[in-house]
Amino acid sequence: MSKTAVATPANGPVVRLTDVRKTYDLGGTVEALAGVSLSLADGSYTAVMGPSGSGKSTLLNLVGALDTPTDGTVEVAGNDLGAATDDERAAIRGTEIGFVFQTFNLLPRSDAVENVALPLVFAGWSRERRHERATELL
Repeated sequence: MSKTAVATPANGPVVRLTDVRKTYDLGGTVEALAGVSLSLADGSYTAVMGPSGSGKSTLLNLVGALDTPTDGTVEVAGNDLGAATDDERAAIRGTEIGFVFQTFNLLPRSDAVENVALPLVFAGWSRERRHERATELL
């Protein structure tokens, strides 16, 4: 994958997981995901539900380009996240996908609009344009 290749596919899913596995070594091997495959279309809404320890956070960390799979393929906007470098994954997070964490990762002294607009600061958007876009998204 090229360091500048961040492009949303014209057709097909925006997110595609193919036989994704993620294991952790915690004094023994723990399999958090065991062969997950799914496709998510642009503009779709998807709920990920399950009991504690079932792999929900692991799945979101993989799709959000915060982690890489042990095996299988995670693609976002046509980019294979497992084959991407740290810098490439950061670029994909900055332009193609994102999510708001439930807790701990929001700026407590900022309101919802300011938290959603924060990535646009790093993209060089004006304050007015950031506020307008964040409000639209919310």
